[in-house]
Amino acid sequence: MTTALYVTTKQFCKRAWFGALLAVGTLTLGPLAFVLLTRMQGLNLEYMDHDLTGYHFAYLGLSWVCFLGVCLHAQSGCQKLCLTLPVSSKAIASWMMFTMVGLVVLLQLLTSGAYRMLFFDEHWLADYWPLLGPLLFIVSLILVGHCLFWMMHAPSFTRLGVGAAVIVSMFYWFISRYYPAGFHAKLIPWSRVSLGEFVTLQIVCIAAWYQGTRSFALYRAGIAVPSPAWERMLLWWNALLTGAIPDQPLVPLSRSDTLAKLHWRDSCHRAVIFTGLLFGCMELGVTLAIGAQHRMDPADILDASQGCLMITLSTSLISSILIAFMLGDGICNPGRAEMRRYLAIAPLKDTELIRRLFRNLIKTCLCTLAIIFGALLLSLTINSLLWGPALAKELGRLLSTRQEYVVQILLAFAGFWLLAGNAVSVLWTGRTWFINTTVGVVFGGLIFYIVTINLLETIFRDFMLSRFIVVAMLMLVYALIMGGTLIAYTGALYQGLISKRKTLCCGLLFALGVTTIVVGILQTAYLYQGRPQWFFFFLYSAVLALLLAPIATIPLALRWNRHR
Repeated sequence: MTTALYVTTKQFCKRAWFGALLAVGTLTLGPLAFVLLTRMQGLNLEYMDHDLTGYHFAYLGLSWVCFLGVCLHAQSGCQKLCLTLPVSSKAIASWMMFTMVGLVVLLQLLTSGAYRMLFFDEHWLADYWPLLGPLLFIVSLILVGHCLFWMMHAPSFTRLGVGAAVIVSMFYWFISRYYPAGFHAKLIPWSRVSLGEFVTLQIVCIAAWYQGTRSFALYRAGIAVPSPAWERMLLWWNALLTGAIPDQPLVPLSRSDTLAKLHWRDSCHRAVIFTGLLFGCMELGVTLAIGAQHRMDPADILDASQGCLMITLSTSLISSILIAFMLGDGICNPGRAEMRRYLAIAPLKDTELIRRLFRNLIKTCLCTLAIIFGALLLSLTINSLLWGPALAKELGRLLSTRQEYVVQILLAFAGFWLLAGNAVSVLWTGRTWFINTTVGVVFGGLIFYIVTINLLETIFRDFMLSRFIVVAMLMLVYALIMGGTLIAYTGALYQGLISKRKTLCCGLLFALGVTTIVVGILQTAYLYQGRPQWFFFFLYSAVLALLLAPIATIPLALRWNRHR
């Protein structure tokens, strides 16, 4: 038994030494470089000698994250090996706990010793940099974490609630050590550990070790099973992600309807739920925070309402990228070796397959936007119930009396479709080389254009040649967008992927949009001393072309992916 654990410990040390060295070096050399640079610049750092509390807590957070990350990385390579050792489960669980504890304690002592030699005086432990208390706390936290990890291999709501309560209580107890007179009093470093505190932490460690070894033994024996309520929750959650409702009565569907429903359950429904919940909760939290801030400062009602609207528009645009990536990866097998089999061999024509998948894409976009804007309405309702309807009334007044805010919402919808549609058209090709090339060209070209134009405007500001080069570069991008869109529609029409009627409708819509842009530029010329700003014509017409491009590029991408 001793030999097996010795060999495993050597393997653990081999995996941990480089990360440990990197973590200690970063935590030591980073502050040292900061101090040296500030002193070279002649800045005064005496204020740091009077209050190091913020730096102490920052160090605790960073060091705990770094050291625990090193230990988890090292143990991840030894865990499977430990399960096969001819050793008792109690010994293996104890080894995993105490190796992590020992490594974290060693790294903490090394880093604190380096800080003592480089930064602190001889009174550091007593005055401003407590060591024993935080060290005992992180030891107990590691053991509790191991215990909860193995307990959750047989998950239940009771264990989940107890585990969350224990973690929250431990951190509350730890923070309260720095406020012995209450949280409203002055912060005092936890420089002395009382006998009661020491005994409390030891009891927690022993209890966590005992329960962790028992849970690991059950897991290793293969008898750790989730509770019935947890299994029912998993069934409900999987049904929510896939859209499949258990015990749903069977309804006969056509082949195209069946394929569309399967594709929706396979990738679209999950994308809507995940993205909608993520950004909806973000929208809900930020808007409630804005409402709480407005309650403390009622004078900023206009800024608060504008902030709610801007947060909603920003989250909708960001969510379009996540939607595109989830839908793009959902159409291919892992590694993008081929299209998913049920799509590739479906007994449907390419046009019917494209029509169904395109409908699912539009449905996904609309459902995601509905969840995000629904979160805005929900947050405004909660704000009205908690702090009065002033914020909701002001936002309603802005939307009803000032057209620019309604236009901003419409532009957010258009931006969502522009980003999601064009990104999906690239990802649905299924060619990794094409996707990487497109992304590289777009972002590389964007960086190149920004750098080049800034250099020309800075160095050759008064030269006509520099202006000509800038205009030529921008016109090249415009020509590529318009030419690419025209080629895509020509190719899709030639291959029969879109009908002549749809092509004609898109052409008329583009012509109507261009006409509207021209009229708007001529009507607003008086704002620029009678000079029409034709720059906006090229900008808006390019955006309009990108809005219409997915109607042709998505069918081409799907056909290319299906027939490789």
